[in-house]
Amino acid sequence: MTHRAKVLALYKRVLTLHRRQLKPHMRVLGDQYVRDEFKRHKSADSKFVPLFLREWEQYAATMDQKKNSFGQELSIEDQQLLDGTEIVHSPQGLLALGHIGNIIEQIATLHMRGHNIILVSSGSVSIGKMVLHRQYLLSGSMQSHLGGHVVDNAKFDEKACAAAGQSGLQSLYEMLFGQYHLACSQVLASDADFREPQVRANLQRTVRALLDVGIIPVINENDVITRRTTPLMDENKIAWDNDSLAALFAQELMVDLMVVITDVDGIFTGTEVARQLLSRFRRGDKQVIATESRVGAVGQIDKLHSCIRAVDSGAVQAAVIAKAEEGVLLRIVDGQQVGTLFVAEGERIGDVDVEKLHVDPLYSCIASHNRSSTSKL
Repeated sequence: MTHRAKVLALYKRVLTLHRRQLKPHMRVLGDQYVRDEFKRHKSADSKFVPLFLREWEQYAATMDQKKNSFGQELSIEDQQLLDGTEIVHSPQGLLALGHIGNIIEQIATLHMRGHNIILVSSGSVSIGKMVLHRQYLLSGSMQSHLGGHVVDNAKFDEKACAAAGQSGLQSLYEMLFGQYHLACSQVLASDADFREPQVRANLQRTVRALLDVGIIPVINENDVITRRTTPLMDENKIAWDNDSLAALFAQELMVDLMVVITDVDGIFTGTEVARQLLSRFRRGDKQVIATESRVGAVGQIDKLHSCIRAVDSGAVQAAVIAKAEEGVLLRIVDGQQVGTLFVAEGERIGDVDVEKLHVDPLYSCIASHNRSSTSKL
């Protein structure tokens, strides 16, 4: 390998693998050094081996050794997918603007560190329900003047709510990200999209193109055309059906880390009376579902199985289920022990019970060989 190729290869590797730890002044000095060396050594057969190579090799090795044990298991350096579906809603079924703002602030910080972040969110149904209710009241006022009958407790079609609220949800994210001079884009997908290889390839190519230019993709299930049956929001006014969509996108894009933010600390083991938080989920663990979560047992099982499936696919390096607390994303990426970690170690961490108990249509309608092939597109 020529001197020029060595410098380029090493510098590219350092910038790619150690972008988060790389200090700005070192990056500037490195850029200048590469330019100077190219000017002085244009010959392809130059035998000069600059100090630059040894210094940066040592720097890269030092950065590898600085991670703590939790960080070593994660080894997260580049691309993360965040599923914040549950925490965007308040207990009253409205948007939890405080939670959303806190998450956006952390995403902005990670983005400025050089990470690629993909956000999976819900909220269109909640916004749309308010829009339809307001329009219903306005039309009802007109009907009352004209002598028509107005129903007080009208129920709205959930798909219509999703259609009416989609633009409002995206406007909210654009406004929040704009405070940090960041751009975001909307990506809608449904369960049917993952049954068509060409459509899946298009989704993957689109998201990667957005990330390449620094735009944060905000992914939401296309509730208007999804095959899921209504209601899309349960009796607790929580739309938690995006968890499996997050897992599918995580596999498709081969993300380093999938983070599922919820309202409980993670996955527990033991009994309901005497339970203990699992810092790391392993095959055979008998988990206790935290029933105090607003999404209930079914919603928590769905999150658990989505993480298992994502990691067992081989395309996702790690997954974490954690509670929505101050700075939770930054703590996870920095290697602190937060929530429950899912990491594959050459063998599946799920068992046959996952296949039997998982009822999510996004998985049950897709053949297993199609799911395993997502990482190859």
